[in-house]
Amino acid sequence: MHISRPFAALAAVLLVLPLLSCGNGSTSGSGGGSGAAPTLRIVDLAYNAPYNFDVLNGSTSIATNLGYGQATTFQTVTPGGLTIKFEPTGTTTTAVSASVSVSNGATYSVIALEGTAGLTYISVGQNNTSLNSGQAQINIVNAAPNVSTLDFYVTDPTVALPATPSLSSVAYVGDAGSVTPTPLTVAGGTYRIRAVVNGDTTGTVVYDSGPVTFAAGAKPLLVMTPVTGSAATFSLVSLDADSNLTTIADQRVQVRVGNFAPATGPVDTYFDQNGNTNVVTTPFQTNVAQNLAGGYQLLLPGAYHASFTLAGQTNELVGSDLSLAAGTSVSVFAAGISSLASPYNLQLLALRDDLRAPATGMAKLRVVYLAPDIGSSIDLVTLTTANAITTIGQRIIVSLPYAGASPYASLPAGSYTLAVVPTGASTPVLPTSAGTAIVLTAGTVNTLVVAGCQTPGGVTCPGVTTPLQFVPLSD
Repeated sequence: MHISRPFAALAAVLLVLPLLSCGNGSTSGSGGGSGAAPTLRIVDLAYNAPYNFDVLNGSTSIATNLGYGQATTFQTVTPGGLTIKFEPTGTTTTAVSASVSVSNGATYSVIALEGTAGLTYISVGQNNTSLNSGQAQINIVNAAPNVSTLDFYVTDPTVALPATPSLSSVAYVGDAGSVTPTPLTVAGGTYRIRAVVNGDTTGTVVYDSGPVTFAAGAKPLLVMTPVTGSAATFSLVSLDADSNLTTIADQRVQVRVGNFAPATGPVDTYFDQNGNTNVVTTPFQTNVAQNLAGGYQLLLPGAYHASFTLAGQTNELVGSDLSLAAGTSVSVFAAGISSLASPYNLQLLALRDDLRAPATGMAKLRVVYLAPDIGSSIDLVTLTTANAITTIGQRIIVSLPYAGASPYASLPAGSYTLAVVPTGASTPVLPTSAGTAIVLTAGTVNTLVVAGCQTPGGVTCPGVTTPLQFVPLSD
C-alpha cells in the first residue's frame, strides 16, 4: 500500500486491521551466523523528503523511484557489510548512505526517515525462524525522534491497563542506528496496544490502538512514525512479510466543547453512553463561560448523547446524539437562541476538526459563523488601508451560512486585518469597518468564531447583551 506524503498529515484510522500475513521475527543484526542467506528490504518513511528514491546496494540498483510509504520486497544479499545509498530519483547524488552489517539467518529492513537533524536511516534486524503453531510475534521499533521512551502494553481489548508492560523502554533507535527489537510472542488473535511514557507512575496512556488482529504465524514489524492531528504524537506503521504497509493510528477521539449561545450563561457539559442520564459527579467539562471553548479531552469512539446544562444543574438545556468516529477530532458548540425558530434556535453544532499541521511556513484558518443577526451568510475578507482609505482585499471565505463552519484555508503565516461582510455586501460589519488584527503563526491550526450579536437585544437577538466579536481558538 502506498501512503501519500506527507505522512505527518495522515488521517487514516483503522480499528481492526486485516489479518497480517506471516512476517519475520527479531534477531541479532551482525556476525556471520548460520541458516538461510540474509534478506534485505528498503522502506521509505521520510515524510519531509521532497522526492522519491533510487536505492543502490553499492553500485547495484535494488529499487527505482521508491515513494514515501512504500517498501521493496525482501531480496537475498551477501553476508557482511553493505552500503545502501538513497539517491533522489533521476540523480546520482547520495541523499543518505546507510552502512549495514547483515548475517545468515536474518532479515533486515533499512528505513529512510526523518531523524533528529533531517534525513537519516535506521536498520532493523529480525530472525527468520518459525513460530510454534498458533503463535504470532510482534516487533515494535521507535523511529520517531520526537517521542519519549515508551512502555507498551499488549492486552485483550477490554481489560484495564495491567501493572507490568509487555515491552518496556522502547526508545528512539537513533540517527543511523541499528536495532534488534525485542519480540513479543502471543497467540494469534485480537489485541489492544497501549503505550505509557517510561517511568510515568500515573499510567497515563499516550497511544491506544483499539482492537488490532494478528493472524497466527504473523511477525509484523511495527514502526513508530511521527504524526500530527492525532490524540497521539505517533502512529504504528505495520510491515508484513510481503512488505505491505498498514497504519495503526491512535483510535481515541479528541473532543472540545464551546459555549457560543449568546443568551446563555455558563454551562456544564456531559457525554453519556448507553442511555445514561447526566450525573453531577461525572461532567465532561463544567462552567464553560459564554464565548469560550475548553481544551481537547479524550473519549473512546462510539455513540454518545451530548448534553449542555446550566452550570451546576443536570437538567438538559440543549442536547444531541453524536457518533464519534475513531481517531477524529470534534468540536461541539452551543449556538442560537431558545426563543427563535430554526435555523437560529438553540442547538448543538458538532464540527469535524482537522488538526494536522499545515505545510511549512503556512497556517490553517477556518471560520465558524454563530452570530444570528448578520444575515443568512457571510464572507471573511482581508482589509488593506492606503491613504486613510480601507478597502476589501482577498475574500478568504465566501458565502458561509449561519451555524456553519468553513473548510480550513491554508494561508501564509503573518499578520492580517480581517473582517466579516454579509454575502453580497461591500461594507464590513465586524467589529467595525476597520476590521480586526489577527496574527497567524506558522505551523498553527486556527478557528475563528463569529459570535455575539450585531444588535444585542434586538428582534433577532432578544435577551442578548454580548456584542458582535471574533473569538479566536487554537485548534
